[in-house]
Amino acid sequence: MKARSTVGWTALVALLTAILLFPLYWMVVTALVPTAQVLSREPALIPALSDVSVRAFVVAFTRKPLATWLGNSLLVTLGATMLSLVIAALAGYSLSRFRTRAQEWTGLTLLFTKMLPGSLIVIPFFIMASTFHLIDSLFVLMLANAAVGVPFATWLLKGFFDGIPRELEQAAMIDGCGHLTAFAYIIVPLARPGLAACAIYLAILTWSDFVFARTLINDQARWTVTTGLVSFIGEHAIDWPALMAAGVLTMVPMAVLFVLLEPFLVSGLTAGSQR
Repeated sequence: MKARSTVGWTALVALLTAILLFPLYWMVVTALVPTAQVLSREPALIPALSDVSVRAFVVAFTRKPLATWLGNSLLVTLGATMLSLVIAALAGYSLSRFRTRAQEWTGLTLLFTKMLPGSLIVIPFFIMASTFHLIDSLFVLMLANAAVGVPFATWLLKGFFDGIPRELEQAAMIDGCGHLTAFAYIIVPLARPGLAACAIYLAILTWSDFVFARTLINDQARWTVTTGLVSFIGEHAIDWPALMAAGVLTMVPMAVLFVLLEPFLVSGLTAGSQR
């Protein structure tokens, strides 16, 4: 009975996984087969090997400045993620270690701002960018995405800092360290799993941003990849293989990021189970 139950749960999980991943599979298939086959009434679930081609990937790079857009997205994502991590780490550490009325109100304010959708602050950011002549600047995109990501990242890191014993910092302060020194050399290394989780969250949030990128950037040479994907949709026709090929390529950086940071997440879970 136990073996049958295990097989049943495994089959159920496999079925749910297949359903969830089918859109990604169909995206790849659409990028590899001709447009006529994609738009046919009965498209093949598994295309014939003779129909598979990488032409759409070549078209995506030759017809559009996709490489430039990917570079812009990488730059904005890296800058916004690093800026958000620094602010969120310091804010989360402050909320975790200091109990004052000002800290409580700051925490509640951050929690409240997380409840607001990002679309509500697009107009204030547009006015600010226009006032300081930052329209078409990638820096303003970093600021906008940091403003959206910092509140959640702060509370997430606060939870990690709460789990780190204060005695470690106190021991470091006895040896002559200050709060910032103890934070940098004691707390940050112990909170690497939390920082990795926040980095993944912030990077995905920034990479997938469309509202700010569409509103604050007009120059095509400074578009991010999310804005650039819309340009594959023409007025009278849509090049589905090229669009899907570009979509597949946009997933690669985030997949690589997750692979690079995954060991930190696993080590954090393992360390927690050993305590």
